[in-house]
Amino acid sequence: MLSLEQKTVIAALLHDIGKIAERLGKGGNHAELTKEVLTEITKDKELAEIAYGHHHGRDLNTLDRVGKHLRSYAEIVCQADNVSSAAEREIVDKRVLEEWVSRRDRRRRPLLSILSTIDIGKGVTSDKYFYVRELTLHPYYLRPKTLNEAGVDYGFFDKLKKDLKVVFNSNMDFKRLLFTLFHILKKYTFFVPADTFDRMDGKIPIPDTSLYEHLRLTSMFSYTMLVNRNEFILVQGDISGLQNFLARISSKKALRFLKGRSFFLELANLAAALRICKDLRIPPTQILSATAGNFTILAPATEEIEEKLSKLAATLNKELVNLGLYIALAWVRKSYENAKDFERVIEEVEKDVEEKKMRKFAEIIESNYEEVLFPDKRQEKELTEVCDVCDSLIGKNEIEKIKIEEEELKVCKRCKEIYVLSQKLVNVARLVRESEKAGKKANIYIGVCEDGSGDVKIFGIGFKIDCLPENLVDADYILTVNDVDFLERNFIESGAGCGFRFFNVHVEDTSLDELADSSKGAKYIGILKMDGDDMGKVFGTGIKKWLARKLGKNENDLKELGRMTPSRYATLSSLLEIFFGFCVNEICRKGKFFTDEKFDKEPQVYVVFSGGDDMLILGPWNQIVELAIKIQEEFAIFTSNPNFTISAAITVVRKKFPVYRSYFATIESLEDAKSEYEDVGKSAVSIFGEKLRFDDMRKAKELKDYLLEQMESGKLSRSLLFALLNCLDSGGKYRKKWAAKYVIARFSEMYKNADLKKLDNAVDNAFNSGNFSDLLVSIRWVELLTREGVKDES
Repeated sequence: MLSLEQKTVIAALLHDIGKIAERLGKGGNHAELTKEVLTEITKDKELAEIAYGHHHGRDLNTLDRVGKHLRSYAEIVCQADNVSSAAEREIVDKRVLEEWVSRRDRRRRPLLSILSTIDIGKGVTSDKYFYVRELTLHPYYLRPKTLNEAGVDYGFFDKLKKDLKVVFNSNMDFKRLLFTLFHILKKYTFFVPADTFDRMDGKIPIPDTSLYEHLRLTSMFSYTMLVNRNEFILVQGDISGLQNFLARISSKKALRFLKGRSFFLELANLAAALRICKDLRIPPTQILSATAGNFTILAPATEEIEEKLSKLAATLNKELVNLGLYIALAWVRKSYENAKDFERVIEEVEKDVEEKKMRKFAEIIESNYEEVLFPDKRQEKELTEVCDVCDSLIGKNEIEKIKIEEEELKVCKRCKEIYVLSQKLVNVARLVRESEKAGKKANIYIGVCEDGSGDVKIFGIGFKIDCLPENLVDADYILTVNDVDFLERNFIESGAGCGFRFFNVHVEDTSLDELADSSKGAKYIGILKMDGDDMGKVFGTGIKKWLARKLGKNENDLKELGRMTPSRYATLSSLLEIFFGFCVNEICRKGKFFTDEKFDKEPQVYVVFSGGDDMLILGPWNQIVELAIKIQEEFAIFTSNPNFTISAAITVVRKKFPVYRSYFATIESLEDAKSEYEDVGKSAVSIFGEKLRFDDMRKAKELKDYLLEQMESGKLSRSLLFALLNCLDSGGKYRKKWAAKYVIARFSEMYKNADLKKLDNAVDNAFNSGNFSDLLVSIRWVELLTREGVKDES
């Protein structure tokens, strides 16, 4: 039996569900339709009436019609709705979206893609929209469209009501029920606009907020208001030391641990957020976001909660100190009036987080100063062994052993756990692939166990990975990976909270040697690091320039308009999560997603991590180079906006080259390339010692294909490549145009069937522009591709 407080939180989550019925043409206002739908679904008249009372305005006042014993609860939903709407919904003149307004039937108006509203000065954007329908992980529906292409289909409503009925009839407790309801609404209403209503004064909302984001934000604020009607607490955590932790591998079997360590970090970020919710005794649905080493939580404002947060900062970091990781945990206490300017609230807590990073481990340094200041010298006499994986010192009694390909390794306890985790992930992924090949649908599931049981325990939260639903029925919450069809009968019957999440779980049971030997030409490894450019600007004031241009005003004149509201922030984060967590996974598995052409006929790349706005991928060097171009191409299609760019660094190394050295070299190369093209908006690539932009990289690819075809067909000798490099590779004033032209003329005479006109033009363009990068990249690219039979034995 739900309490009235719990019913209030659920009512807030479902308070606008009547809008879908209204847009389907059913008579009555949306508040009345919400009451009707919820009464039918939940059989709970109190819950339905609390949801019904969420309006208290001149045009529509349902709050005054709510029974006295429920009025105070309906007032909370009403207040939360007002805070949520004020924080996310901006009313502007119709001329801002004349095309959208031209669809006079507001029920047929689609969701404006927030991706198309970002303008940080890299190019003029054009408005794009999402097809209104349930969330479908299909390229056609994930790609923003023109208004004419963007359809509207509310035919999912019956399925939505059916799923809600199933869940309300289950035996889930309040927190698990709420968790499941959140994900049902994300599935069905993520691409549904929250507001399409023309105001009496002729103004309209900016329709870039999804109904799901509005509903969940209203529910989250309702939860905090039940405790404190005046204030809330915004909590943010950020894990630092990720790169050092990931690269801290000395083992020859490095690839076996890389994926495990990156997956561990992903789970650790989620575990930290879940542990905080558990200790604060709030539902995990109060987590606003948790991805890429950063999480944000909306908590009730009480002295007790602030005291618990202080203790949690110490508790979490005690577990991390020996791993070289640190969680900067900060929070701010704000009024609900402040929530209307959520961008400033986020900026304030982010500033506090950065200050915490400057004083790492201040929470525990007094009681754990040896671990913090001298991590490898504490109890030096007892720590006589070295972990074969991470090089950390361990005591003889702490040694764990694992066996890989007949080789036994001595490892620390955490490396053993991470290895077991990675092996479990590899085995489960293999079973899923085998099922798919047999024509059967299969999924990877992640179970969350609050008692710490499972395959790995982090901060007291256990995680279990499996592909068989029946093996997860003892979990508290179950996440279906990369599939929005998540309501499994086994899970519902067990009373577990059900949801879905995008993880990059493209893993194979392979090795660096196998990846190198799969390369074409030279048997080298390729390491790819990519991340989004200027994401701080994108998440900061990205929409202001777009709106100012629409209104014909200066950005400074917008005042309160064009803010990065919590709903916009969450929507943008969710969309990037779909690309980096799901689309990249599909590209690496299948060779493509939005485009028609694969980057390789048989992709064999190994995704170490991909999430937030960056990724690290290893593989045969030739596939890695093609993959970088493919991902940039797919990202451009997904965003459909020149203001979203991505940069890359590709390092080609011998397979025996230490992982940590190549990883940090790749990161350094990426930063160098970004710095080189800072003034032109980045979209930079570092490869083969050269720095260029992706536009030039495509030119290099075109010339590479042109030369390679002639060499593979026997029309041309690869000795041409070395002759040209002698003329071009010395740099600056020592490059000789006449020598390069002579080489081309000489080889044209020697190889009558060869066509070197494009190469000749490329040399002319390089000397005329002074930019030799794309020419040199193409030559070195072909040189490596034509090293047939040359293996890296070192």
